Amino acid sequence: MKVLLCGHRSFAARGLIAALRRAGHDVVAFSRGPVGQCLEDFPDAPAVPVVTGPIEAMLENPHLAAGPFDTVANYILLKDDGVEKNLAFIAALLRFCREQAGRPVQHLVHISSISSYKASLRLVDESAEIETVPERKGNYGSLKVATDQYLLQHVPADMKLTLIRPGFVLGAGLVNPIVGTAARLPWNKLIVIGNGKSIIPMTTREVVNEAVARVVSNPPTDNREVLVLADPGSPTRSQFLDVCCRELGIGTGVTSLPTPLWWLMAVGGEAFARLIGQGKLQPYSKLTARLARQRFDSARSSQRLGMSLKVDWCGALRDSLEKQNHEMGCPQAPESDGPIPAQGSLRLTEPVTFIGFGRIVRQKYLPGLKKLGFCGQIRAFDLNPAEATAEANDVRVEPISGAMVPASGLVVIASPGPAHTEAIELLRNLPGVLLVEKPLCYAKSELRDWSAFAATRPDPIYVCHNYRFKQNVRRMMSHLARFNPGRLHHAELQFQSPPAANDSVPWLRDERGARTLLMDYAIHFLDIACLFGPGRPGTADETAHWKIGDLRHELTSSGQTELIEGRVQGHYSVHFLLRQGFGPRRARVRFCFQNYSVSLGFFPDTFVACMADDNPWVHKAEAAESRRATLRKIIDKLRNRDSDDSHVRLLAGVAARSKAVEGLTVGRLAPFYEALFGIGELVYGH
Repeated sequence: MKVLLCGHRSFAARGLIAALRRAGHDVVAFSRGPVGQCLEDFPDAPAVPVVTGPIEAMLENPHLAAGPFDTVANYILLKDDGVEKNLAFIAALLRFCREQAGRPVQHLVHISSISSYKASLRLVDESAEIETVPERKGNYGSLKVATDQYLLQHVPADMKLTLIRPGFVLGAGLVNPIVGTAARLPWNKLIVIGNGKSIIPMTTREVVNEAVARVVSNPPTDNREVLVLADPGSPTRSQFLDVCCRELGIGTGVTSLPTPLWWLMAVGGEAFARLIGQGKLQPYSKLTARLARQRFDSARSSQRLGMSLKVDWCGALRDSLEKQNHEMGCPQAPESDGPIPAQGSLRLTEPVTFIGFGRIVRQKYLPGLKKLGFCGQIRAFDLNPAEATAEANDVRVEPISGAMVPASGLVVIASPGPAHTEAIELLRNLPGVLLVEKPLCYAKSELRDWSAFAATRPDPIYVCHNYRFKQNVRRMMSHLARFNPGRLHHAELQFQSPPAANDSVPWLRDERGARTLLMDYAIHFLDIACLFGPGRPGTADETAHWKIGDLRHELTSSGQTELIEGRVQGHYSVHFLLRQGFGPRRARVRFCFQNYSVSLGFFPDTFVACMADDNPWVHKAEAAESRRATLRKIIDKLRNRDSDDSHVRLLAGVAARSKAVEGLTVGRLAPFYEALFGIGELVYGH
């Protein structure tokens, strides 16, 4: 058949041309625009004749005189115009169908909507009564009601008319899935507009396209037919919005008001509208239309079309919006957010050896092992064994030497960063797991040495990037796993440190020599900002690298690095500003995803997600989070305890060789360190 498709650029009509062509039909597309004709290529439908012109003058358009058309499928709805202009178009369409060159159109297929039915109905099917008063519906529904009424009254008796009434159509390019269904609340929740238990009939664009193609190929035997396209397993409003939260990251949950309260607001709104002379708005009818608990039965339509109307609406919903199915992945497994093994439940049965026995070992590693129930042998080696032994309580510290043969098991390299690489020769033939304090090394040549060393070992080498296991980072990862953030576009890091000249570690005071600002102070936060970057196995960027751009730095009058600012670019960009000197200590990392943004604060540690519009509530929530975190730190100081369990969790993961620490191997961290050294070479020189 020769088919004229009116409104081929509309959201619901995408892909229909290809479906009609697959069914063997000859298709001409028509849409609004200046009078003209051309050939356009569509997916799976090349060289399609496309005619444009004023829609109210279709009959006079010379490019539509190539008919006669057997079937006209109409998708045009003038959403930004009123009922009057829409009826004028329908009148012009019918005139074209009656008077086109050759003979009248035999079959008119009009895309209507389920919203044309009366809101008071409990059961909606093909024979249900439609609304007759457009003003009782919202803007979209009122146009559908008016055009349906006009068609039923004015279509010639000998012309076949098919009214297709789909439910909520899902498909790529959907602009707003919650419009008219819910509103965003400032505290990252959604509030249902109307009755949360009412059904939202769902379908997909593919189902609608297939239904239209089948109707065109097999016109009805009667001159009038109605088809309802709705999944028999369609969700309630609350269920739909719950899935929107999980799959689209629209909010963290759904709240609803009691139905009687909505009725009360409807009555109040109607009274107020009449009081100010705006009774024609009919707020009562429009609001109560969302309160009925309707069922939708499309069994007869399914039988007529010979196809199932059931759809995977959850998957279709996610696919409808752009950049939802991303390859960001999770750099650490969800188990990293689980409980720490109880005292005595995890025992490192093999010895633990420390090479380097400085402050970090005494403050973090030994207490961490104790929390994990470790009671085995500890061996320790240090460049200054006498000094280390004096502070080591019951641990005997031996000198580091070339003849040293540490016991097998877990070996922790906790020497000062610049000396890490020297340990490679000591550990060349030693089996077991290695855990290296950050930074792993200070130069690209040293990174190559570590990569080559790791490639020869059957057991993994981990680097202690413990900030990935901080509570606020774990909360962020848990949030991202629960509520789809979409693709990551940008991260921003602002870091301000007290002056390196005040550091208690003597070798770090020489900021230029030790590269203190970049390699010691800021490395934690740069690592977090680059958390989702190149190097993750199984993704498209597995072999990708960070690129450095827009880098600048400033020195103090004494020749120390005061500021480093720049950008690294992977499949997302990271802008960073690092400072050391007079000023408050501050660190904040903000990630901007497709669906929402999240903010991590440190000193104290906080996490806040912003899923609603930017509003004072979000800022108050962040301030409250900061106050709570500060209070916890004060209580910890007063009780002489350390609530930061990041080292404990990392040690637990290393001991179990769990997925939680897979991202901390030398190979996985190599792209990050390459970027770090690239920045260092530009700021500090080779």
